[in-house]
Amino acid sequence: MQLQDLLGRPIHSKEVKEFLARCGLPSNPTPNYDSYGNLFWVRATNDEKGVDSVFTGYVRYADMYGEPIGSYNKEKDQLILHEISVYPEKAGGNSVVDLPFGLNLGDDKKTVEEKIGKKLTGKCKTDYGFGYDAFFEEFRLIVALNFDERLSWIRLFKLELHEKERARLKARLRSQNKNIDPSRIPEIQALGAKTPMAAWRKRMAEGDDMFSEQSIAAVEAALASYAQTLCEATQKKSASAVYSRTAKLVKALNKINDKYGLIETVEREELWEWIDALVRKTGLELGEDVDITEEWREW
Repeated sequence: MQLQDLLGRPIHSKEVKEFLARCGLPSNPTPNYDSYGNLFWVRATNDEKGVDSVFTGYVRYADMYGEPIGSYNKEKDQLILHEISVYPEKAGGNSVVDLPFGLNLGDDKKTVEEKIGKKLTGKCKTDYGFGYDAFFEEFRLIVALNFDERLSWIRLFKLELHEKERARLKARLRSQNKNIDPSRIPEIQALGAKTPMAAWRKRMAEGDDMFSEQSIAAVEAALASYAQTLCEATQKKSASAVYSRTAKLVKALNKINDKYGLIETVEREELWEWIDALVRKTGLELGEDVDITEEWREW
């Protein structure tokens, strides 16, 4: 059984017990509770062997990830494993567990991609080198490379329900072309004209100094451009274009908010509702709980 296959299993399962014992991790880690008394983010760590694992109790786990694997006791809020990190360098380069996909400390980027069968994405520069993502059906893999772009450590996350839904959406975009309906363009145009900007200007007039005409105008221009390009994507019956235009808008709003700092909780909700309504109006089918902006949103 590979490491990723442990994700979603209860702490009392045979497989997780063997993993904890092999890595010298506590089988009864110190509990951590949320404000409602539910277990969450309970860590079992062995720094010497370079292994860290994170568990959450059934109550919160089921809500975020779905039902666990195997048998468990709902009444006892049993711990379920949902994250594993392995740092071979901390163990002198000799990992106490096999890394997934046959990965080894020091593998270069190309070798990592060949072994996992996917391109690494989401590159970000860090204090240790570079971080990359790879998404699979049930989990996400973070690959940390040093400044020579050699494998340093890995982390596995169980995908949350909304992340799995988003992955399914992206995988079936082409098949959704048939759902995109050009006859809805007039409705998209009408809805696109009803932006939250009137409400923002009203708040500004009432003394909310978070806003300025310049900042509101910047958002307004971005929304207008988005509504227009969404109509063009709808005319082409292109689900992938609807998706990519939405990504472009959210990234533009990130930059505007970095400059002006005008998007807080209320504004975020208003923008999301407007964007979500427009996307659904094109005919693109989204899961009930999917926030299409979340993948790129920094506000």
